[in-house]
Amino acid sequence: MKKKMLIGMVLVLLVLLISVLAQYQKEMSRAYQRVADGSQVLVTENGEIEYGIDGEGSPVLLIHGAGGGYDQGLLMGQAFLGSGFQFIAVSRFGYLGSPLAEDATVEKQALLYADLLNHLDVEKAIVFGVSAGGPSAVQFAHDYPEKSNALILASAVSRYMGDDIPLSTKVVNTIQKSDFAYWMVLKTFRTQFLGFIGIPEETYASLNTDEKAFADQMLAFMHPMSPRRPGNIHEATIKPLTGEKMSSITVPTIILHAKDDTLVDYDHGAFYHTHLANSQLISFDSGGHGMATELKAVRNHINVFLEENHLKGES
Repeated sequence: MKKKMLIGMVLVLLVLLISVLAQYQKEMSRAYQRVADGSQVLVTENGEIEYGIDGEGSPVLLIHGAGGGYDQGLLMGQAFLGSGFQFIAVSRFGYLGSPLAEDATVEKQALLYADLLNHLDVEKAIVFGVSAGGPSAVQFAHDYPEKSNALILASAVSRYMGDDIPLSTKVVNTIQKSDFAYWMVLKTFRTQFLGFIGIPEETYASLNTDEKAFADQMLAFMHPMSPRRPGNIHEATIKPLTGEKMSSITVPTIILHAKDDTLVDYDHGAFYHTHLANSQLISFDSGGHGMATELKAVRNHINVFLEENHLKGES
């Protein structure tokens, strides 16, 4: 009897394992197809850069954060800006279809952004940097002010973060070694993983249905994870502009940051505001990394900012 029970348990476990693997393969196949279908790769004398384009209107150069790619950029543009814009979303060095160059500096990254805009015949764009996309967004505004209409920085990194990598980041980097490991973590420990990437559990619990859908989509758009890992590891080596060099930037800038952001703390936003002379800082007491609970307010602030600078698209 015990032997039959054991065999039965093994069979049940095998069926469950086969079901899980089948679901994983199905979802990963869709994810790989999604990122392959939505982008192009521009090859220039300075290197290669992947990009995706969506919408019509004022051009916006969307620069994603850690764990992202052009797909995350498009998602952020739609969430934070809405309609009336031509979204030009890039994959930074080491993400998806953009290879990790040997000289993967923010200066080289900004140069490729300029190459891309030239290729697309875009004279000037609104530059939108999210999280770890902040340093190259600011570098672009510094190096190419004639191509920058305005600068938007959301939960953005402003200082070198490689000296003391948090334990949470090390855990996330370990999980991200495997598409399957990341997929399983999201299936079983979604709220805990959100805490690792700067959205506290209590913040996630307070989200309404639409806000939770946005947070969940952010996680889903990190699939597939393995082609993003080189870029993730590279983040710790990125050295943003010094405050002294930032002070020469005169592009109109809006900085949005939550005080309870546990991934990129609020001091990063304050640092930008201190050194970017033509800037305004919009602070939120809560919202976590990405300000998921404040999306409506974030969009309103950005629209007012763009309207004041005669850059507002349709709302």
